[in-house]
Amino acid sequence: MHVRPPATPAPVVPRALAAVLLAGALAAVGALAPGLDARVAGALLFVVQGTAWAQLRRTALLRPAERHVWGWIAGGAGVLAAGALLGLTGDLLDAAPGAGGAAAWLHLAPRLSALAAVPFLYQGLVRWNPLRTYTSDAGDWVNGMSAVLTLTAVGVLVVRWAGTAQVAWTLPQLLAWTGLAAGLAVLVGTAVTVASVGGLQRDPRTWAVTAVLLALTGVVLVVGSRYPLGGTPLQVAWALAGLALAVTGVTGQRVTPVPARAEVPTAGAIAVLFAAIAVLVLTGFAPASGVTPTVLAGLAVLGVALRVGHLVHETTLLAETRHLALTDDLTGVPNRRALVQRLEDLDRRSGTALLVADVDRFKEVNDRWGHQRGDELLRLVVAAAREALPRRGVLARLGGDEFAVLLPGLGDAAAVAVAQRVREAVLQRIALAGGRYDVASGVGLSVGVATAGPGPLDADELLRRADAAMYSVKTRSGPSAASGVELFDRAVDERLRDRAALLADLRVLLDPAPGGRDVGELVVVYQPQVTVPDAVVVGVEALVRWRHPQRGTLPPPAFLDLVEEHGLMDALTRAVLTAAVRDAAGWSVDGRPLRVSVNLSASTLASPGLLDLVDGVLAASGFDPARLVLEVTETALMADPELALAVAHGLTARGVQLSIDDYGTGYSSLAYLTDLPAAELKLDRAFTTRLLSEPRTTQVVHATVELAHRLGLRVVVEGTEDAATFDRLYVLGADESQGWLHGRPVPAAEFSRLLGRPEPASPSSASRVPPARPAGRGSR
Repeated sequence: MHVRPPATPAPVVPRALAAVLLAGALAAVGALAPGLDARVAGALLFVVQGTAWAQLRRTALLRPAERHVWGWIAGGAGVLAAGALLGLTGDLLDAAPGAGGAAAWLHLAPRLSALAAVPFLYQGLVRWNPLRTYTSDAGDWVNGMSAVLTLTAVGVLVVRWAGTAQVAWTLPQLLAWTGLAAGLAVLVGTAVTVASVGGLQRDPRTWAVTAVLLALTGVVLVVGSRYPLGGTPLQVAWALAGLALAVTGVTGQRVTPVPARAEVPTAGAIAVLFAAIAVLVLTGFAPASGVTPTVLAGLAVLGVALRVGHLVHETTLLAETRHLALTDDLTGVPNRRALVQRLEDLDRRSGTALLVADVDRFKEVNDRWGHQRGDELLRLVVAAAREALPRRGVLARLGGDEFAVLLPGLGDAAAVAVAQRVREAVLQRIALAGGRYDVASGVGLSVGVATAGPGPLDADELLRRADAAMYSVKTRSGPSAASGVELFDRAVDERLRDRAALLADLRVLLDPAPGGRDVGELVVVYQPQVTVPDAVVVGVEALVRWRHPQRGTLPPPAFLDLVEEHGLMDALTRAVLTAAVRDAAGWSVDGRPLRVSVNLSASTLASPGLLDLVDGVLAASGFDPARLVLEVTETALMADPELALAVAHGLTARGVQLSIDDYGTGYSSLAYLTDLPAAELKLDRAFTTRLLSEPRTTQVVHATVELAHRLGLRVVVEGTEDAATFDRLYVLGADESQGWLHGRPVPAAEFSRLLGRPEPASPSSASRVPPARPAGRGSR
């Protein structure tokens, strides 16, 4: 249940401050006492207005969120205090000989300060709502000035048409009185507007300020019947108003304002414009009213024109900013934000299709030809796709080399057809570009398609589905992968989600954080390598397994591709190599010195930290480097031959042995047998399984063994699962054998127990792991 928080109690005015303000109010009223010396009255008014200014300034400092509001209002009080000080100075100069002219000008200061205070109060009011849109903020003063000019013109017209006593005033006096009344009226209207559009109706301070300004307006209108600016009575009214504002600033429950709409200043400007035009029309029909109202109304129209022009400029900038925010700079098509907005604004009564396309081998284009060529390729894709799209299709760039196409109203078959047309159009453009993009290297387009039927549409989910379908094409796992287009399939998506979850667990497993969730553990298991034909255990191959808490024990094929793809292979290699060397060092201490073989991937072989890793592991364990064998595949060697050879020589310089793994299944090159400082060649199980049934395979194995021996290499044959195959390896001259015949991969503790079993009677009866004994032929 939602419980509304208790309302914040209204602040209470401190007693000392209340006493000061009350004394000030009494002093202000006392300035009207009959027969009171003008200098004493002036001094009282100066002190009162100075007190009001000091308290308002203090309020601005104590309330940072509203400092602009109370700071400007305090500025108005300061102008009044300065006027009172100048007036008091004039009173003091009255007694000085020859100061009559200067004193007369100083006596005008208290009266004119009321006019000068109006702009300060206006600026404070329009800043009461700090959450405005920027179009409703700039140029507010132009609106206010135009409104004051218009109301002043109206006041002059009313005075002259009604024939009131003010007709006898001079023009400056009339303008001063009507201008002050107009300014106060604008302040009242501004206070009401700010409270209404800013959601401040429950803030009593806004209405207190409105009441003070309304009272001041009444005083000006009443006192103005005797003198344009009211003299001492008006100064007292302003002094009391300042004290009232000072009290308002420290009391009342504050309410958080809401953003104002950009239409508010526009509507105000239009209202002022119509009023000013009305004055111009009326003065045209009544020339006797004089030129003053016409001039004032004309100035108001000019001010409104400036304000409207400013609003138009701001609106144009806003439109341009919005366009830039929703447009891709490079290609000129909508960006991801714009696409999501289109998806959210779609008519839900019809179906929707979404394509997500990714440029194949785009990174290679950037790396080989430079980013400028890559940008050209992206613009080429956009131009070709636009030509192939239906009229209602919306092309957007999601980022990088990824694009999306929104197809309202299309189902599965039609969307796939459009995707194929788009892909063919892009491929044709790339083909026309010829060597600029090296089409033979595989530069193309992979497209994923997702559709949604009528009803509620989740934009993010539709994007995710289309992206999953595109990723399926990228990994060549879908039924339509050959065509480069694939429709979203829930089964494929489930597999991708499962792989994503497995990847998340892998990241935790290889980079564990304190207090992380349980994702199981890595276990290193060992499979024996035995001599041929006497089956002496001379080495082990370290293999990794993942004991997952929900999925059970996972073999390497279930997760190694994710490890390699997402840059986790270095961490996995470190963990396996550390465990393997540690266990092998323990067997050596127990009198069972064995070689231990650990596989290296292509990325690990190219890692700049591999040599340091090997040095650190060997130093920590004290293991003999000559008993560590690092296995590399031919494919890994081909990734970067020069770097591979350099790293290989660095490893052998440390005494570590190298083995060419899976020989004969990759891009076999005799050059590696001559250039690579290898000590071992491992023949893949693909040959072993056909050894007894295919004579040609037997000849290939025999020739390979002979070649390896001539080059001084040890030959280890994988996949030995029966005694007949083991006997055939002896005939062919293989050095060592590895396979289920000799033992399945088991953890270190179990392997240690198996090392202690009695030796089998003959090679043909070899089963698990015979006891270790001095190495025989081929143990180098």
